[in-house]
Amino acid sequence: MSLLEPVLGFLNNPQLLSIIIALIIFSIGYFVALVIRRVVFKVGIRFYARNIASIVSKIIYYVVLLIALSAALGYLGVELTGLIIAGGFAGIIVGVALQPLMASFFAGLYVMAERIIQQGEVVSVGNTMGEVVEVSLMFTKIRTFDGVLVTMPNSQLLSTVIQNYSKAVARRLEFTVSIAYSEDAEKAYSVIKDAVDNHPYVLADPAPDIFVSKLGDSGVVITVRVWVPRTLVYPVTKDLLWKIKKSLDQAGVSIPFPQLDVWIKTPVTLKKEEGSG
Repeated sequence: MSLLEPVLGFLNNPQLLSIIIALIIFSIGYFVALVIRRVVFKVGIRFYARNIASIVSKIIYYVVLLIALSAALGYLGVELTGLIIAGGFAGIIVGVALQPLMASFFAGLYVMAERIIQQGEVVSVGNTMGEVVEVSLMFTKIRTFDGVLVTMPNSQLLSTVIQNYSKAVARRLEFTVSIAYSEDAEKAYSVIKDAVDNHPYVLADPAPDIFVSKLGDSGVVITVRVWVPRTLVYPVTKDLLWKIKKSLDQAGVSIPFPQLDVWIKTPVTLKKEEGSG
């Protein structure tokens, strides 16, 4: 008995040969899936965040594996029509049930790919304003300035207006200062301008803007607009308004308080009651 006879007998078995060829098809698909996954990941991290590139490469990897598995099973003669139909119905049911989660998932992919908001930025989403703590595939976490942690689905980010205060280099602050009508407006303007110009964090370009914006009921309203570095908005807001107030006090410029003068058109006569002392 020759040593080649068992081998030839094995190869002449059509079922075993089909299994071997199917395994070869799946192995080639598996190798191709690995190569494509690595290539997509290396190219993706050049343009997008690392986690986005990883997710996209994994999705492509499993799609290629599924195609290779389908090709291998098809070669073995496995009927996939029933499985495809059943999988389609199951996919529809699962898709309807998980529609909110899937919407947040794809919204998260879009937000992270476009880098609309990122961790550490100060944003305003709807009525929520604070610092972004985390941006994941499903949810975004924002810590408000009073310490409350707000978790919102990413689908909400695409359905509302997002104000990102960290994208700009500088931000404009606006104050209103009221002086009495009896005060010298030119003097008040000069005092305010000196306080603004002497502040170390007020930018010279764009230049500060100081002007009379309203003739109010109790005084003349002066609006002050200045530009400051983005990271110093809060400390400058506290410091500058306080220095303006102190400068006006030192210059003797009074800041009026709301008051109402009542004039009676018809004279009023007060009668003294009998028996009163």
